[in-house]
Amino acid sequence: MSLLEERIKSVYANLTREEKKAADYCLKNDSSIYNNTVAELAEASGTTQATWSRFSKSLGYSGLKGLKREIFSDAKKAEKASPHIEFKDINQYTSMQAIADNICATSSQAIQTTYRLFDTQSFEGAVNAIVAARMIRIFGVGSSSLAAYDLFTKFQRLSYNVTYNEDFHNSLMNAAQLQSDDVAIFLCDSGRTEEIMQILKIANEKNSETIAITKLGNSPLAQGCNHVLFTTSPEIDKKSGVTSSRFAQLFLVDTLYTAVANKDFTNIRQHLQDSYDLFHEMGSY
Repeated sequence: MSLLEERIKSVYANLTREEKKAADYCLKNDSSIYNNTVAELAEASGTTQATWSRFSKSLGYSGLKGLKREIFSDAKKAEKASPHIEFKDINQYTSMQAIADNICATSSQAIQTTYRLFDTQSFEGAVNAIVAARMIRIFGVGSSSLAAYDLFTKFQRLSYNVTYNEDFHNSLMNAAQLQSDDVAIFLCDSGRTEEIMQILKIANEKNSETIAITKLGNSPLAQGCNHVLFTTSPEIDKKSGVTSSRFAQLFLVDTLYTAVANKDFTNIRQHLQDSYDLFHEMGSY
């Protein structure tokens, strides 16, 4: 599956009716889109030129030119074989091996497809904001709270001024204390969770720098943050409680932490050494 196909399938449910026309046409005719003008695409798909522009932006591109560059790039790459993923309800597996195979495949694909979305410019902006911040406040609820807490502990190891609380009311209190030279980091797969959107509203009122780690798409969270780091993951039956999106988030958490530590290494190197020495000594008892 090409990266363009992955992007389309990841955001398809949230597209408008007209954008879905463009998406359907793109999925069937992606090899011919590169050489067509926007007017030709609008006529062929039964939409408008403005729809194609909105559709391209919903996929995370700056416009139709970005979408065409992706098609050209995909055409130049040899498609690597991906593990076959057969989506089943939780009670449809016939063996322990089948369960392990499926979870491994979906988790691996979540990381690989998120890696393919990696945007250097977005990451650099987020890293610079974090290093320069007076305080870092991290917010995440539900399944995203696991990755949020992981990022919190990693920044603690760097001796950064960082807060995180899974309790929503305490999170609101943290948000109320934001200042203009602080950074608020939001982890939310859907980009639409009500509690997160309430906190984002407060962060924007405080003029704080905002960073989102969220699923690819034109979600309210993605629209409302200064820097957006996109994830994507294969669909899994929601009744199972197994969410491959968690692995995509943790991949970005580890990448973000490493990039921040690299950027600020002169200031944090002793903190890393101190924490290493402490736990190394404890392990020798």
